[in-house]
Amino acid sequence: MNEESGISEESKMGEEICVARQPILNREKELFAYELLFRRSGQANINANSAGIILSDMNATAVVLDNVLNNIGIDKIVQSSLAFLNCSYDFLLSEIPLSLNPDIFILEILESVQIDEKLVDAVKGLSEKGFKMAIDDFIPTKERLAEVAPLVPYLSYCKLEYPEIKDIKLLRNIVKSFQQKNVKVLAEKIETEEDFKISYDAGCDYFQGYFFTKPETIKSVKISSDALGILQILSLMNKDGLDIMDLENEFKNHPDLTINLLKYLNSAAFAIRSKITSIRHALSLLGLSNLRRWLLILAYAGSSSKIDKSPLLMNATLRANFFGELAKKLDWPVEKAEKVYLMGLISHLDALYQTSLDHVLEQISLDKEITTALLEKKGTMGLLVSLIKFFENEDLKEEDLKDMDKILEDLTLSPQDLSECWNSAYRNPMI
Repeated sequence: MNEESGISEESKMGEEICVARQPILNREKELFAYELLFRRSGQANINANSAGIILSDMNATAVVLDNVLNNIGIDKIVQSSLAFLNCSYDFLLSEIPLSLNPDIFILEILESVQIDEKLVDAVKGLSEKGFKMAIDDFIPTKERLAEVAPLVPYLSYCKLEYPEIKDIKLLRNIVKSFQQKNVKVLAEKIETEEDFKISYDAGCDYFQGYFFTKPETIKSVKISSDALGILQILSLMNKDGLDIMDLENEFKNHPDLTINLLKYLNSAAFAIRSKITSIRHALSLLGLSNLRRWLLILAYAGSSSKIDKSPLLMNATLRANFFGELAKKLDWPVEKAEKVYLMGLISHLDALYQTSLDHVLEQISLDKEITTALLEKKGTMGLLVSLIKFFENEDLKEEDLKDMDKILEDLTLSPQDLSECWNSAYRNPMI
């Protein structure tokens, strides 16, 4: 056992680590930043304490940084957004933060961190070097307010533990108090539309929680056509010897166009009789002539993409890549791999259109295996859908991890396979 880290040599050799991200939105419900979250796959999660496998906050942060900087790439994970990074006492007092880019990373002081003179000096020094600091999981009790007071001059963000603040008047006063000190307020664990409305009306600057992934929490997210993508596809179509696979790959680079294509195929303008099984199938149903006309209509309409502002669409693309990687790992035929890619891409349409997924799927004529997997999580494709929650849920319970092990067993996949596919999905340039 490595006493300093609390991790056995055996666990370090056999355990595969994952990184998750949770979007943080501004008051316009646009992507502002991601919080980078530590994830461990596999059996080691279950009864970790009883097994003697304990990962300290310092180690967890180091593992996250190793993955995002060395294995996946920070640009693939956060694109042009900021990254909130959980920081322990030891981490903040070490020299590691100085190796990070202060224009990207926001250092988040965990609620468990002891606030003493050494920590205040460290936070002050990091602030002077250009780092923006945040206090995490803040509950505005008198005791906690007194504890964090020495840090406030160096803070840029306060992450309020929203569910713990029952008094709306108190919430408003706390938000105003921090903002008067030039500290932006982020409401955490926003799970419903009502949560969002209350925290929004209280003046919070940013929001984080499950609300952004659920239909009832985002009022309107428009999927617009990518004008540049339209021109690129039209240019590709004008080349001699056009390969349908090249055309399909280009559409994968523009998920908003793919979704609009599915909507068009189900409109009165183009009635189809068969169920769509993949992007390639959709293109073949439309035909090159009709596709060219449809793209020209979009181009002349002057549509422009806001894909970088839509965390939902970005997450849907990540899901599509993840499913595609799993299909390759499982040696599924190309036809089925294309089905699961399409399945991932449309899996967030309920949140985008603010309605139930079954209602959305009624308007898109899809293969029954896809709809059954999405709505009922049945079949092998349904097992893939079930796996998503283990990467997108911030608060996994022991029974969740047991469920994941059962799914992996049914799919004959290892935790390492799962981690490799998730990391490959992040690295995929189509994200």
